[in-house]
Amino acid sequence: MKTKVRLLFIGAAIFVIYVSYKILEPELLRYKNAYKSKWMSTEGQNADEAEPRTVATSNSSFNREMNGSEITKQQIIQTMIENYKPNFFYPLEESPWDIAAKWVEARQIYPDNAKELGAILKAMSQGTITSADFGQRGTQLKLTLLIDNAQKVVFKPAWYPRDYVVTGTPYSGRDRHNGEIAAFYLGSLLGLRRIPLVIGRRIHFEKEILPVSTSRLITTFFEKDGESCFYGRCRYCMGPEDGVCTTNGVIEGTIVLWMPSQFKLTLHKHPWSRTYREGVQAKWETDDHYCDKVKSSPYYSTGHRLLDIIDTCIFDYLIGNADRHHYETFEGYEDSMLIMLDNGKSFGNPDIDEFSILAPLYQCCQIRVTLWEKLLAMKDGILSQVLAGILSVDPITPILTQKHLDALDRRLKTVLEQIHACIAEVGTHALVFESSIR
Repeated sequence: MKTKVRLLFIGAAIFVIYVSYKILEPELLRYKNAYKSKWMSTEGQNADEAEPRTVATSNSSFNREMNGSEITKQQIIQTMIENYKPNFFYPLEESPWDIAAKWVEARQIYPDNAKELGAILKAMSQGTITSADFGQRGTQLKLTLLIDNAQKVVFKPAWYPRDYVVTGTPYSGRDRHNGEIAAFYLGSLLGLRRIPLVIGRRIHFEKEILPVSTSRLITTFFEKDGESCFYGRCRYCMGPEDGVCTTNGVIEGTIVLWMPSQFKLTLHKHPWSRTYREGVQAKWETDDHYCDKVKSSPYYSTGHRLLDIIDTCIFDYLIGNADRHHYETFEGYEDSMLIMLDNGKSFGNPDIDEFSILAPLYQCCQIRVTLWEKLLAMKDGILSQVLAGILSVDPITPILTQKHLDALDRRLKTVLEQIHACIAEVGTHALVFESSIR
């Protein structure tokens, strides 16, 4: 039996690696040909003359670049950065807000390889703020802004410096605005385009917020040490002691694009939610067969929902988010994705890997083949280098410290080991193709 399982695993692994290579092959060939053309032009030779020399000079730097495994990895990293890095200067033929609204569908918030994405993000980061109010929904302080009299966004202010380490429970601390940005791009890299558009922004408080604030928001303004501050209104917004202040008149934060009005959200309790009570465990924390009980529910017995939860738990483990107590779907869409909102409780402690976040994966032992392929393509340090390259263009870069980037690679290794353990346990039934989802 063990031999059969090993053969199934090896066969599946070979298949995934082959498919992943075929996906990357066109880009790698294009990169290789472009490099080859550049090298030949600097040598002043045509293709017929250059080819024999390439074979003859086996110790040349060119051959090391074409044949060395480490350099090949760098080619892949650079290609992925260029593919996923937003182009802030892409010309738009219509309103950025109209384009973003048209993108939203039941299974994605924006399409793959969306060329206009960078220009829309730029409009979010540089557009004129024409109205400001506090956002009452949720536990954390935030502002609801209107940009260009047309688009509603959420502004999440910065609470911590980048290198601040949040200690305590896995869900301790205030929201990390930079975590929202990193989570957005990580979702894109993994093909999980279920996160609303996010970008960093620095706002001059007296010039951009104060003149357009509602009267009720103004009542929460105060001054501290010569800086402008506010505390807004939310579950944990009690007064000036819970406020956030500017630095040299500027407040840094993250802008999150509001969903189109026609898409109403339905709130669901997460089946793997924590109790949030010290010493009190949830059922999933004590029952190894908990997934069977989840599958007995009509919500999770068929369709995308359970696999979306497993996708999300892998994503949350990578970013260190142990606070997914509820989730949202689109009202009226049976095949709606699990919308990955509110990723602010991420990247708090790079030294702690909260394995319990992966409970849906290791208890259900299922994963989409498409996500597994993405994860395999990111191993051996590729994930951190690609993400760092993409994040380098955000207006409030740097977004993550090197310790957080290293933690991503370490956690990815754990995820892949757990997937391999599931394949060893249940065979290829652990791998789910989209065509098999009913």
